Amino acid sequence: MEAPESRKRTREDDGALSIRSKRHQSNNGDWQSLGYCDYTVGWVCALPIEMAAAEAILDSIHAPLPRKEGDPNTYTFGRVGEHNVVIACLPASQYGTNNAATVASNMSRSYSSITIRLMVGIGGGVPDSGIDIRLGDVVVGNEVIQYDLGKVLPDGQFQRTGRTTTPPHTIMTAVSKLQADYESAPSKIPSILLDMLDRNEQMTSYARPSLPDRLFQRPHRETAKPRIHYGKIASGNQVVKDGETRAKMAEELGIICFEMEAAGLHDFSCLVVRGICDYSDSHKNKAWQRYSAAVAAAYAKELLSVIPTQQRRDTETTYPTTNPTLLQSRVEAVLNSLTFEQIDSRHATIKTQHSKTCQWLLGHSKYVEWLEPIHFASHHGFLWINGKPGAGKSTLMKFSYTYAKNKWKATADANVISFFFNARGVQLEKSTEGMYRSLLFQVIQKFPDVLHDSDHIFQARHNQATWDIETLQALFTHAATKLGQRQIICFIDALDECDISEVENMVEYFENLGDQAAESQTKMYICFSSRHYPHIDIRNGLKLTLEDQPGHGEDLEKYVRSKLRAGNSKASQEVSAEILERASGVFLWVVLVVDILNREFRDGRIFAVKQRLKELPDGLSNLFKDILCRDNHNMDDLLLCIQWILYAARPLTCEEYYFALVSGLDPSPENLVRYDRESTTPAAMELYLLSSSKGLAELVKSKARTVQFIHESVRDFLIKDNGIRQLWPNHAASFKSYSHDRLKQCCDTYCNIDISERVPQGEPLPNASSEQAKELRTRVSKEFPFLDYATRHVLHHANAAEDDISQLTFLKNFALKRWLHLYNLFQRYEVQRYTAKASLVYILAEHNLPSLVRSAVNNGFDAHPKGERYGYPLLAALRNGHEEVYKALQPHCNALDKIIDQNDYHKGFSIPKITTVLHYAAEHGNLLLLTHLLGFMTPASDAPDERRGRTPLSYAASSGSEACLRALLSCGSHIEAADKDGRTPLLYAANGKNEAIVRLLLDRGAQTEAADKDGRTPLSYAGNEAIVRLLLDWGTQIKAADKDGRTPLSYAAESGDKDVVRLLLDRGAQTEAADKDGRTPLLYAAWLGESEAIVRLLLNWGAQVETADKYGRTPLSYAVEGKGSEAIVRLLLNRGAQTEAADKDGRTLLSYAAESGDKDVVRLLLDRGAQIEAADKDGRTPLSYAASVKRNEAIVQLLQSRGAKSSSSMISS
Repeated sequence: MEAPESRKRTREDDGALSIRSKRHQSNNGDWQSLGYCDYTVGWVCALPIEMAAAEAILDSIHAPLPRKEGDPNTYTFGRVGEHNVVIACLPASQYGTNNAATVASNMSRSYSSITIRLMVGIGGGVPDSGIDIRLGDVVVGNEVIQYDLGKVLPDGQFQRTGRTTTPPHTIMTAVSKLQADYESAPSKIPSILLDMLDRNEQMTSYARPSLPDRLFQRPHRETAKPRIHYGKIASGNQVVKDGETRAKMAEELGIICFEMEAAGLHDFSCLVVRGICDYSDSHKNKAWQRYSAAVAAAYAKELLSVIPTQQRRDTETTYPTTNPTLLQSRVEAVLNSLTFEQIDSRHATIKTQHSKTCQWLLGHSKYVEWLEPIHFASHHGFLWINGKPGAGKSTLMKFSYTYAKNKWKATADANVISFFFNARGVQLEKSTEGMYRSLLFQVIQKFPDVLHDSDHIFQARHNQATWDIETLQALFTHAATKLGQRQIICFIDALDECDISEVENMVEYFENLGDQAAESQTKMYICFSSRHYPHIDIRNGLKLTLEDQPGHGEDLEKYVRSKLRAGNSKASQEVSAEILERASGVFLWVVLVVDILNREFRDGRIFAVKQRLKELPDGLSNLFKDILCRDNHNMDDLLLCIQWILYAARPLTCEEYYFALVSGLDPSPENLVRYDRESTTPAAMELYLLSSSKGLAELVKSKARTVQFIHESVRDFLIKDNGIRQLWPNHAASFKSYSHDRLKQCCDTYCNIDISERVPQGEPLPNASSEQAKELRTRVSKEFPFLDYATRHVLHHANAAEDDISQLTFLKNFALKRWLHLYNLFQRYEVQRYTAKASLVYILAEHNLPSLVRSAVNNGFDAHPKGERYGYPLLAALRNGHEEVYKALQPHCNALDKIIDQNDYHKGFSIPKITTVLHYAAEHGNLLLLTHLLGFMTPASDAPDERRGRTPLSYAASSGSEACLRALLSCGSHIEAADKDGRTPLLYAANGKNEAIVRLLLDRGAQTEAADKDGRTPLSYAGNEAIVRLLLDWGTQIKAADKDGRTPLSYAAESGDKDVVRLLLDRGAQTEAADKDGRTPLLYAAWLGESEAIVRLLLNWGAQVETADKYGRTPLSYAVEGKGSEAIVRLLLNRGAQTEAADKDGRTLLSYAAESGDKDVVRLLLDRGAQIEAADKDGRTPLSYAASVKRNEAIVQLLQSRGAKSSSSMISS
């Protein structure tokens, strides 16, 4: 065994640790992030060289996870075959059993899903054990004994008390399997080592040393391949450096290997694997250490290859399991996934109310009633403010939201949130997805604890990068149930600026949520505002029509009196009265009319004011028409202005708008030059915006100051009220296509601007992500403000125009080479750039421009040019889900397999070679690719994959794509096809929590009782109440136990879904159904679950609080070291659990609590009378166990303050 000095980290050792960063670079394709619960193999090393060897044999390295509170370990994450592995190393220069115990304990606590535990590294062999052990061989420990733990007897003899531990049964069966394999086939260790050295050129020191093994004369071996030995390993804190001592202990205890850590892992039941680097005597050198570490790691990898993976119900989630003190990493991850750039943009652009207006709402009887808890049962927390377009609803909502926000901002138990729909914004600003994400962001930001017990919601997402409405609603409902006595006041403005079908769904959802809130007395108040909806109403709620309110009329009067520059004459009073009489409660009409009349006053035409007022029409639409048609001045500017605001791919900045119009109105060389801010000032540009739009457009005051109409009703007038037909009747029939063609021309013209002084076209561009490229983009954008937009969207506008105006001539004459140079200039990432040989058809396909693709390929352009990121236009369309582009290319797919082969698909989609394209399509829910393959490539739709033996149907069932599932079923895919683990598509669907998928499979004849090789049925995997109910309704057996004797109730109790547990109990599940280890559902809920509610539910249904498993441990014994911790412990104690219950080893609850590290639980047990000096069979007290874990200093102090005394057992441990 290596000497202590060999345990010290050297510069050479530090070099070994650098392997990890290099492996990251060599495995970028596999670089992924999983969740805490995804790791099922725990691997502990003592030395950096051992960790380096472990990392080097990984098939891929995963992204690191945030460190859990209280865990000082530093981990490497990766994959070996189908196993996800987490690796930890002892601290530098610290070795021995106690340090190993600390590292392993922290690993177990942070990664509770670990079922396979390994201690892998180097050790000292015993050459005189009767076994031919040599340097570089491997010893697999079937027993481990701590040889230096004991006590000195009165006669001076040393009596060992260290217990012998054996590896878990499941691991030893795998050892037997591999041992049997060696009888007929050679070990794969040599090939694993060769692969490791090939992939890690810097690890030459891990190759087999050329030095001969001369310490012991033995017969020559025919091969240098390592041999595997099985036997007892001795472990201790002392270094064995004497040959005679080694031989004596080996003979006495039957030992074949010595090492220094494994005895500390009696609570981390594991297999110890040691590569022999010396003979545990005085002949110490490091020549064999690295090779021996690599040999041990290679054996461990080969062993894992024969251990089947165990599917867990929660392996899909990427979120860490929560605990009562919600992890900050969970909160940050959720907030980051919910937020978006324009999350509060609309609120900022709404004009603040005029001085002293809107105050009336706060005292309005319905507003007061809305916020009074006593009336909640009648209105369910809803107030709906409706009104005419332009009446001032958004301004009123902004006022009431701001007032409420200020009123309750210092109140810890109140949260005021809002969302203002914006029809002129990006998709998330005008959709209910954006609304839910924004509201949830605000709720979680102030009340992060509402995420507690939400694992089942995130599991259902299946690692999806985007949110769906169902999941957002589920999370919002969950958050509402976690409010307790806290309250939420919510303002949602401009429902009319969202799609009507989305609004209907949203109102129905909030109605149901309001019903639940009224029943549970949850304080959730929601105020909507919208135009008058003829078909949408809410069952319960207060309603307020804005234009009918006296207070609103008074606000209009205050505005006119303040803003109309007419003096106090009788004539001016008559003008004011007429304005208010004709306003019909529409604030925007008043604002526009007052502005028009003030111009007459400014010109001194007081005598013309009354006449001008009479000429102004009633109603917003008529007023807009009057404003736009009163004169024919600059009508070309007005037309192009309206076209840009209506049909721009995104809102333009003021500078972009100015040069967009210049490009279309006067594209002379002297105008299309570098932007000179001295000759064309920002103020001049804003003035041009005002004149070209005739006052109906503005520069909104938000983070991104963009050009918009002054109100959504302007757009309504132009589109819905046929304003365009009235203004430009010649273009009305195809105005949209005509407009896009005009905008395309503007873009194309500006793209021909000369920028060669800044960016010579023939010279290569700097790397897209470099600082040089960033500076170049910034400089070009400042000098040519419209160039970025023009380059990115010229083809977009051409595509939109193609429906009515042929773009073939444009495509044939398109300056592709120049466009490529400009496009590449504006890309921030190198992978998004095109090569100089990129084809136009490929670009059109990747940018999802189907009309242009169809025009091009139908008129002589090559439909399948090879090259670029995805290889072919067809693959670019399939990869990005561009269905219409695919349809345009589809007629040109004859003999496609002669053009595009399987390798092209694998390359274009970055598919691993061991995965077929069809399996990939099914797994990722890519219906477009799936149907293409089924239609053109005639793949075997039932072929199992190489990894797990899963069929495409199996992957479709777990991906959640009902359409993919239907497509495969229609091709005759076998519905009961099981994978290597015996899992059918129905089982994966039940685990995937998609009710529609499960129902479809059942309708097609899937067997509800089809169990996997562990004996688990779909019901035991189902964690969603709807799926559980569905399976039960189809007759599945509720009491069916798996091979370990666990029932569906047992798994549900662990998972944390109270509704599932309640349903199973209602349907007859037995609370006392114990598994083969005697563990009941209550025990699992107390131990591995984290829901106090489930424990309470089981107890209320008669679960026995003192039922012990075969180890003599009760639910309370496990609860003291479980996830739920203090709350569950307190509940069990209150229900009669005994504090002095000891297991078969004599360990008490306090003993386990002291070791696990929860100070609150230890204090609670002491307060309830737990005996502080109660010792187990080894004589160890709670203080001994607490002291054995380095991080438990606070618990040690607590126990000592309560009278605990140190003992010899504590010292020896």
